[in-house]
Amino acid sequence: MSRPSAPRGTRDLFGDEVRLFRRIEERAADCFRLYGYEELRTPVFENVDLFRRAVGDTTDIVEKEMYVFEDRGGRPLALRPEGTAGVVRAYLEHAWDQSAPVKKLFYSGPMFRAERPQAGRYREFRQTGGEFFGNASPEADAETLLLMRDILAAAGLPKGAATFGVNSLGCAVCRPAFRDALRAYLEPKKAGFCENCQRRLAVNPLRVLDCKGDGPALADAPVTTDHLCADCRSHHGRVLELLRAAELAFAPAPRLVRGLDYYTRTVFEVTAPGLGAQDALGAGGRYDGLVKSLGGPDTPAVGFAFGVDRVARALAAQNVLVAGPRRVFIAQMGAGTADAAFRLADELRGGGLWEAASLAVEVGAPGKSLKSQFRAADGWGAAWVVLVGEDELKKQTVILKDLRAGAQREVPLARAATAVLETIAAEKPS
Repeated sequence: MSRPSAPRGTRDLFGDEVRLFRRIEERAADCFRLYGYEELRTPVFENVDLFRRAVGDTTDIVEKEMYVFEDRGGRPLALRPEGTAGVVRAYLEHAWDQSAPVKKLFYSGPMFRAERPQAGRYREFRQTGGEFFGNASPEADAETLLLMRDILAAAGLPKGAATFGVNSLGCAVCRPAFRDALRAYLEPKKAGFCENCQRRLAVNPLRVLDCKGDGPALADAPVTTDHLCADCRSHHGRVLELLRAAELAFAPAPRLVRGLDYYTRTVFEVTAPGLGAQDALGAGGRYDGLVKSLGGPDTPAVGFAFGVDRVARALAAQNVLVAGPRRVFIAQMGAGTADAAFRLADELRGGGLWEAASLAVEVGAPGKSLKSQFRAADGWGAAWVVLVGEDELKKQTVILKDLRAGAQREVPLARAATAVLETIAAEKPS
């Protein structure tokens, strides 16, 4: 019988990868809280109609990437392909638009898209994001970009390793003129477009700009910033002014559009050059009409999300690693030593000492030979072994052995836990 394997486009995370993912998510959560956000955890599946209404019927996500299924009652559901729609649904369902119209929420968790798997792209991936409701100002947009900057820095990405591209898509007043100009430009060229773009040209020509395969044919296409109304031009100018004042290195991206239909005005994308085709770390922007389109009041909002998998790849490319715990193995040999080893392990694990020292403690199995236990310690990656032997127990001592240096010393059993922690503290990076 063949062994089971993970579904295509998914993977198991363990060891260094898990530590790196956890670091990214925890540092991001700290940054969100610093900016006044509260955490929200939404279901991993929602009603299909939510994504159709929020994300847009003509997007790749809705047309061909969602995992859709029916529950036992025949209700159509979908695994969430992105996080914003579920957050907006929660914002309305809990009537926060009435009790706390200005609200900041962040989330982190798995998302699902039926895309073609490749390096940096998975069908199940982890995403972290934030949504800022009730503030229409350019200051809110700029703050959102600076939050993304701070998250990447807190995760350990060196300054300059990520590139910020910023654009404005305009609003309901000025976007129709741009859409008409773009359609007029694209229409004579549509024979060279892919099948999807030919179809989308009639429905939403902005989706053509989001097709990477048609880049060469779009080199001279109209840009959104040439068609902004006075209000959008002022808004965009203020955003850029604030970013310059904050010394955020960014580049104008006049052809940047987002793959979701709900964006208005400010949009941005963060990339990490050198990661190949999947170099986008995160993206976001303003979506002032989304809350209203889902049945709520007219509510301005801005948000962003980043792929934890992508940021982890960027950190790995910069040789940013997260050290694992300092591993201490307690070996035992002889009559009565099992109880002493058990108590020592409990003392090391208790009282929060393990957290302060980033400690992991394992105890050798009773009855195993000393050679077998040392082999287990080495295989586990232990840096130190505490040997509780029969002779040592009679003297109320233990032997603390550094497996890397090969050095060892005898310490009193009563202060063995303290000796281990002091040894670790002496080696802990400053």
